[in-house]
Amino acid sequence: MLIVALRDRPALLADLFRRLTGSSFGTPAEAVDATVRFTRAIEVRPDLLLRSRGLGWVMVEIQNSIDERKRRSWPLAVSVLVHQEKAMGEVIVITASRRVASWAKRAARFRGELGTRFELTPRVLLLSGRRVEALLDPAHPELALFAAWAVHHRHGPAARRIVVRALELTEQHLTDEPLRDAQARAILAVLSDAMVASLRELAMDPSKVPETQASRRFRLFFEKRGRAEGKAEGKIEGKQEALLAVLDARGLSLTAEERAHIEACTIPAELDRWIARAVTAASLSEVFAPEPVRAAQRSIPGNRSRVPERKGRKALTPRKPTRAS
Repeated sequence: MLIVALRDRPALLADLFRRLTGSSFGTPAEAVDATVRFTRAIEVRPDLLLRSRGLGWVMVEIQNSIDERKRRSWPLAVSVLVHQEKAMGEVIVITASRRVASWAKRAARFRGELGTRFELTPRVLLLSGRRVEALLDPAHPELALFAAWAVHHRHGPAARRIVVRALELTEQHLTDEPLRDAQARAILAVLSDAMVASLRELAMDPSKVPETQASRRFRLFFEKRGRAEGKAEGKIEGKQEALLAVLDARGLSLTAEERAHIEACTIPAELDRWIARAVTAASLSEVFAPEPVRAAQRSIPGNRSRVPERKGRKALTPRKPTRAS
């Protein structure tokens, strides 16, 4: 009956609020449809969703940086999961940044003008400092991947030592061969380009690194990577030479600047386009002309369908305004 009364006379809520709190409700309220609908389909996809007998559902987010969109998506995902599972679960945020960790703890906090509060405080796992060292445990070598990930954005000696140690633990203490290979590849895959370059220099100098299974894997990884990069470079050089040969056969002389432009291009598709043009082009300006930009067709608000113009049909020109008599 209270709901019926408040729906019929919304001003009652303002009176009740003023009586109990001494504060003004603000502008008069009006009853509206109480059904909460999504006007369009919304999909929230967390990084990982787990189910546990003890904890129920567990939503996991890997957070490298501050993302203000998560302020809305996290509460939305939790609301849907609570509705579906009829129980509260856990939200775990994993990060290697103290700044991101501090933000994540208070990201989803909202307060209404009248004092209503909504707060979602996830469980934050900060991988930094001593916590990283704790992950380098021979008894739990599978955690070494997290230690390597925690320093993936760094490339100094301390970070390099952690990565090398993570690979050593993987090689020495993971007995399952497929798992060992997969984890070693994963460790190398999460590293930054700067760290990879630092490790490449280290691995290719046997005098700096003792011969171990981990160092051999390092060396093999970089040798394979070098061969792959060499193949890609070889294909690009082949296309560059083909273009130069076509231009020479057509009698189109290159300036030093134009030749340098070709040699600097490492995009296969662009080299292919220049080669195709060089076969028929009358000048070098035609060969190197930029691709024409096609104007995107804009949809007219309110028009769901668009009838294409018929060929041969003249476009209507607006009439000139007539002067008022």
